[in-house]
Amino acid sequence: MSDPRCRCTCPGATVWVTGRPLADRLAAAYALAERLFAQARRVAVLDRYDDLCADAARLGVVAEVLARNGVVVIVPCAAEGLDAVRSRHEASGTRYVEVSVTGRKSPEESASAALGRLVTHD
Repeated sequence: MSDPRCRCTCPGATVWVTGRPLADRLAAAYALAERLFAQARRVAVLDRYDDLCADAARLGVVAEVLARNGVVVIVPCAAEGLDAVRSRHEASGTRYVEVSVTGRKSPEESASAALGRLVTHD
């Protein structure tokens, strides 16, 4: 049974954080998560659960399902295999944002860039 009063009214999204090295991707992901928590958003960081980072398509499915259900899902993963992830999100109409930490001065700068892109899509 589905009760409309229990549905999340906040739009979900997947934020795919790319770039090297992994430590910067993780720091940017958690900095963004903290900012979103402060705004009372539902947030999940998919941080290499069961080495899912090796299979972007599978990780993308998990992220897309959570995002469709009102969660902002942050995935600090490499850029390989993202075509399937983008296609799945586009087909379901689920918001999808990519942010690269490469060339950024700090993880906080990457988090600010991602937050800015999410806010413009709300």
